Amino acid sequence: MTTKRLHILRFGLFSMLFLWLMLGMPTLNAVQGAERPAYKPFLFTNLKDTAADRRVEAARALSRPCRKMTEADAMRTIDDLGKIAADLNDLALQCAVFDLRADYYSVNRGYNQLSTQYYKKAVELAEDRKDQMLAGIYQHRIANYFALYKKNIEAAQYYLLSERNLKETGYNKVPGIGNLFSETSNFYYALGDYDGAREYLKNALIYQTAPSRTRINILNTIGLTYRNSNNYPLALNFFHEALKLAGQLHDTIWIALAKGNIGSVYVLQKSYKEALPLVREDYVQSVKYNEGANCAIAMLRLAQISLSFNDVKLASAQLDTANQVLSTTKENVLKERIQYYELLAQVKEKSNKPTLAEHYLLLSEQLKDSLMERDNVAAIDRVRLKWTKEKSLEDYNNLQIKTRINSYKQYTVITVLLLLMVIGVLIFNRQRLKTRKDKEILAAELRRLDEERKSAENALSDYTENLKQKNDIIEGFKTELERLQYAINDRTLTENLDRMMHAHIMTDDKWDEFRKLFTKVHGNFLFNIRQRYPGISATDMRLMALIKLKLNNREMAGMLCITVDGVKKAKQRLRKKLNLADNEEIEDIVNTL
Repeated sequence: MTTKRLHILRFGLFSMLFLWLMLGMPTLNAVQGAERPAYKPFLFTNLKDTAADRRVEAARALSRPCRKMTEADAMRTIDDLGKIAADLNDLALQCAVFDLRADYYSVNRGYNQLSTQYYKKAVELAEDRKDQMLAGIYQHRIANYFALYKKNIEAAQYYLLSERNLKETGYNKVPGIGNLFSETSNFYYALGDYDGAREYLKNALIYQTAPSRTRINILNTIGLTYRNSNNYPLALNFFHEALKLAGQLHDTIWIALAKGNIGSVYVLQKSYKEALPLVREDYVQSVKYNEGANCAIAMLRLAQISLSFNDVKLASAQLDTANQVLSTTKENVLKERIQYYELLAQVKEKSNKPTLAEHYLLLSEQLKDSLMERDNVAAIDRVRLKWTKEKSLEDYNNLQIKTRINSYKQYTVITVLLLLMVIGVLIFNRQRLKTRKDKEILAAELRRLDEERKSAENALSDYTENLKQKNDIIEGFKTELERLQYAINDRTLTENLDRMMHAHIMTDDKWDEFRKLFTKVHGNFLFNIRQRYPGISATDMRLMALIKLKLNNREMAGMLCITVDGVKKAKQRLRKKLNLADNEEIEDIVNTL
């Protein structure tokens, strides 16, 4: 075949291909367009017969095809749901309408302003109708949306708002509260805030009491937070709980995962003999279920175990397998690649190949730099979230702006900024601990003072009651003495009887004792009397103290050794000294002191 004919043949082939593309593509697009769901006018009709507490869940399930519709058809279909929600006067369903619109734009456009606006409208509608639980639920959903697109500050703010509303509503009243706690924990776990994640996971555990895969997942994730925080004993406790529950449910996938996590802790503790069978089983199960990243992790652990047993040949083969898996997985395996190079360097070192060992160590160091940059971003996010919780976001935003500007400067300047941030975190944590300690001390002091006050009240009450009882006895004596006085003509004896009749309970010594107890209970009451009314006498002060105790005239008369009429006259004189108006009562003035 000549060169000319070859060119002609090639030209012909390209021309046919071009014509096929031009004519065939519209047909293909038409076929694809035909497969796209269209407007469904009666999609939500059956919701009218659905129980109110299940309508939203049913509406979400029915609306899934809307995600693949054109914007016009999807909004028209959701409009029908809005009419049904209005006819039923179902607030939860009306909020769900906004939520489904936001979901449509999120699925089709990613992070966008329309989704943000619709999520906020769902929250605003619940708040306008004073439904705190619904407001909390939709604040949680917009927080999930922000978290999905790494808008961590906004996500944290809405998670906190949601938590406050749901807590005030009562967690036990919120449907699916365990799942909400789990989703919040995922947000903090992704940021590396393992303490925060653990707090929400333990709350989720309270409301996920039934044996289920969800409960296994919660137990396992709590174990991961402890493992990532280097608390290996507690990590093992939760991994074993997860394994036990998985065994009860005969869940082979979770059994393998739990065993793999237990093995990972043994590897970190360098308990290689205990780790080997567990990690080996983890690898087999990961291959079975096509878990690429987990396959690589398990194989790297096996290689580490082999090196600990000085089986260099087996370790080398295991690293080759790990490398093949790492090269094909689509997940982020930067940490695993670093570990691979470190272990490979050890293999080369043990094989007397120092040059290759140094080469692989250099590669691992280079990847560590990339990992450090990524971890630094996560660390910055964690600090920002803490400052958000303390309502110090403005100060941190200024620091963030400075960090962004200085990120284009030399490596030395970046290092200094990172050091300053670490110091700031340490100071913040120290201040937080100090504040917590101060609160504990204050609470203890308040409890002590409250106990002392209650004790003083009881003592004063007992003391006053004792005085009343004694006064009743003295009144009885006085009655008997009056009778004897009339019956006896001896003058000396009559005078003694008269002095006995004038005996009373509230002597000066008793008054001092009474005043000490009274002051413990009523604080500055007597002092305030002196300050406000400097002209009143000690007797007036005693009278006002007895009024404060709400004693009646007869009881006061007995204690002060005067008649009931004498008490009334004493009160009249006291009114004049206090300059009270006709419509004012002594008791009201006493109660204000």
